[in-house]
Formats: sequence, structure tokens, C-alpha cells
Amino acid sequence: MSAPRGSAFLAAELAKATGAPPLAYQDVSLLGRPDKLFTLTVQAGEVVAAVGDENSGIEVLGTLALGLAAPASGAVEVFGLPIAELSYYDLLTFRRRVGYLPQGDGLLQNLSLKDNVALPVRFATDHRLREVDAKVSQLIEDFRLRAIAGLRPAQASEEDRRRAAAARAVALDPKLVVLELPFVGLSGRAALDLLERVSRTEQGGRRTVLLTSRELTPSVRGLVARSVRVVDGVAVEDRK
Repeated sequence: MSAPRGSAFLAAELAKATGAPPLAYQDVSLLGRPDKLFTLTVQAGEVVAAVGDENSGIEVLGTLALGLAAPASGAVEVFGLPIAELSYYDLLTFRRRVGYLPQGDGLLQNLSLKDNVALPVRFATDHRLREVDAKVSQLIEDFRLRAIAGLRPAQASEEDRRRAAAARAVALDPKLVVLELPFVGLSGRAALDLLERVSRTEQGGRRTVLLTSRELTPSVRGLVARSVRVVDGVAVEDRK
């Protein structure tokens, strides 16, 4: 086992990884089968959809990208780094560069929508209280949550919860965002609005996004650069 590596190592590795794809899966077994391997590279600024049913294996793509699980085979690299090989503390630091909207929404039920959005800004930055409040207020405004920001998740609609979770996912202005089944229960218009907001950086540029979906919502096709059909853990079709 290699020795733990600190933030200095991580900073050096990130510098060397400049120019590497934000996300790459190489010969990864999504279903634990050595004969069914998944390969996909997501380039900077792309919105890529991995489409598949409940038996396809797409449910593990997010956890692999965040280092929440290690691939049984192959490698997952995020900004050129093998995510499964990072030390615990490096991984915590690294996750600040990746936004994550888990299936459902992952909101804490005992907090208001506003406090859920504020969590990463309060605990993953050294911003002063005034800066935190300004940042959170901007996110609340950008994701159209002002009227319901004080509600707890159980009091909000599914669409409102999803928008709050999306705001939390981009709170640190990550360069890469992974969205797990983000459009379930949303209208076509709401799905398009959500993806438009998530894929736009604070500076107005294009953020790299990998999303998973059972079927690609027609309303968002114009924002998706590539759509990969996943069957039995294998990408079998690449289409616009």
C-alpha cells in the first residue's frame, strides 16, 4: 500500500493533469462482469448523456467518478488523476472540483432548501459569513428558489427539490458535474431549465457535465453533445 499523499502532491498532480479530459472511464466493469467493459471519455465543455435501463449499470457511474467506489476493473480518471488511488484527504479536497447531484436529490430533510444549498459554501471554503451569504443568495436567485428557500424538502415540490440539489451541486463552481437521473419527475421545460443552469459556469462559460438517464428527454437534446446508450454495462451506441 502506498503512503498517504497530502495536498502538495494533489496540487502538483492537478498541475500536470492540465489538458486531460475532465472524466474518462477505461475498460470499467459496471456490473462486475469481466466480459462487459465500459469506456467513455467526456471532453472539456461537453454535456454527455449515458442512457440505460435499471440493468445497464449506469447507476454506478456517479459513485465511480466521485471516488465513492473503486472500479472492479479498469480505471476512472478525473482531470487526469486515477480517482480510486487518491488518499482519503486528497479525495476530500478533490471532490470540491466535482459537483454531484445524486439520484433523487440527496437533500438533508432537517434543513431548509436554502441551508442545503449553503452547506458546501459554509464548510468547504474559507469565505467570511458575508461572502457566504452573498454567494448563497446568488445561487438561490439563479435557480429560482427565492420564494420557497425557507421550506424543508418535504414541504417542497419535486421540481423545487431538484433545483435546490442542483444549486448545491454547483455551489463551488466545479469544472465537472455528474447528474444521476436528474430529469425523473420533471416536465420537459423544467428539465431544460435545470440543465441550462447547471451547464453554465459562473463566468458564463460551458461546464463539463455527465448525466445519466433512462431515456434522453427530447427537450434537452439540443444541449447534449453526445448520448451513449449503455446495455449490460457496455456503451453500444453513440448518437447525437
